[in-house]
Amino acid sequence: MRVSKKNLHGFSKRLKESRKGLYTQKQLAEISGVNIKTIKRLENFEEKDNPSPLALNLVFLAQALDVTPEYLLLGEDNMNIYMKKLENELKALTIDEIRYYHQQNLTDKVLAHLKLTDSFINKIQRYWKEHTISCYRPYVQDTIIRYCHNRPKGKT
Repeated sequence: MRVSKKNLHGFSKRLKESRKGLYTQKQLAEISGVNIKTIKRLENFEEKDNPSPLALNLVFLAQALDVTPEYLLLGEDNMNIYMKKLENELKALTIDEIRYYHQQNLTDKVLAHLKLTDSFINKIQRYWKEHTISCYRPYVQDTIIRYCHNRPKGKT
């Protein structure tokens, strides 16, 4: 997706507004792991600079500020693209993979605002029941969370 100058200007404003009242730039750098110079550059948008954030920095900043990456970058607080991709991945799992992911340990890894709604969990539960495995809702919810914690690299 190509990010316009307008989006980048909005990104700079949303980043600064999200940070103010919570952290100083230095504190945000320490919490997020993003270099303070990068934060300053991203907050002080100038047309000539084109401060496009790296995807990893975007995720780290969003986690630290408790907002979604989409909100920071686009001003939209939805995870439709991510959740649709996750839904497709979950529907593609075999019964052995479902069982495997359900047995995985949870880590301290933070999931960037995974929004598990009742309707999403129920949709996956219905799909698995029709195509793969019949299981209770808590099993489905736990498996989704464990899958997101342990999903193969390269899946986003």
